[in-house]
Amino acid sequence: MENESPNPQRKTLKTVILRRGEQVLLSVSTRKLVPGIEQAKLYPTDEISSDGLDWVELGEHKQLHAWFQKAEQQPTIDEGAVDHELDKEFFSDGSGEEHLPPPLIQRTLDEMSKLIDEINE
Repeated sequence: MENESPNPQRKTLKTVILRRGEQVLLSVSTRKLVPGIEQAKLYPTDEISSDGLDWVELGEHKQLHAWFQKAEQQPTIDEGAVDHELDKEFFSDGSGEEHLPPPLIQRTLDEMSKLIDEINE
């Protein structure tokens, strides 16, 4: 059983949701995170989530925080600093495909849509 992963229950993520302040990008490839840190396109205070419910700051993520140290980015930015726009072009996968939001977000959007329809009736 040499090739067995340490945690067979653990699912490898191919995409995450990326958030900076009010800006949210769905379906960001996990392969873009390290280059984004190296090119200073991501901040330690940016957050990622697999489901849109639980968020982790990149600077506190157990695997990604070390990349900020290598890139010599500070773990936080000044509270008075303005949030720069996320580079949507850099973080898109280039396929031109529309990606569906994760199921929990889709369910929430569906419920909100129904509520709005009820209000408008």
